[in-house]
Amino acid sequence: MAEVVRKGRHRMLSDEVILRAALELFAAEGFETMSVRKLNTSLGLSHETVRQRFGSKRELYFAAADFGIATFLELLGEERALLPDATSELEELRFATRSFMTASIRFPQLSNLVNHEAAHSNERLEYVFAYGFEPAMHLFNELLIRLAAADLIFPITIRDAFFLVDAGMSPYAQAALSRSFDATSGLFDETTHVDAFLDFVFRGLVKPPLG
Repeated sequence: MAEVVRKGRHRMLSDEVILRAALELFAAEGFETMSVRKLNTSLGLSHETVRQRFGSKRELYFAAADFGIATFLELLGEERALLPDATSELEELRFATRSFMTASIRFPQLSNLVNHEAAHSNERLEYVFAYGFEPAMHLFNELLIRLAAADLIFPITIRDAFFLVDAGMSPYAQAALSRSFDATSGLFDETTHVDAFLDFVFRGLVKPPLG
């Protein structure tokens, strides 16, 4: 990994450290509010360091998005590797969905980054969707189509499947709101929620056997 060389009191930081910090700020504050000067200061760098290394704020955003996408895909692979080999495509659908949810819970920065852009079309949203969503979504959509064609699940679009699964991760992203339901729903169990949510979803998605 290339290192950023500073003179005097300025620190030497790798690209990864800078991009991880940039991603955190973009994810927390959004593109318009995020301050590159604040990023430099928080990392103990001179006020021109990030610009000299990554270019404009726009270029930094795309570099941070690339880092976030690569990190998420790595975690997605790790989460899938924790599960056994699927014995059917229906089981693979559940395992793939579970892996997506648990990876997103472990690494919410990418989802938070998207949430800042999701209300209006712009080049940042298009970029993250094209490079972070479409490759995996294409494979997932093909699986949904095959399962529906085999009459194993009710037909569902990839859009509806995504937003349904996204709702299942809301109690982690909106923790304070989730705690407001404790009095009526009981304490939120972070370790069992994903599987309980998937049980609920698959009961509605999977077609009952004939007869």
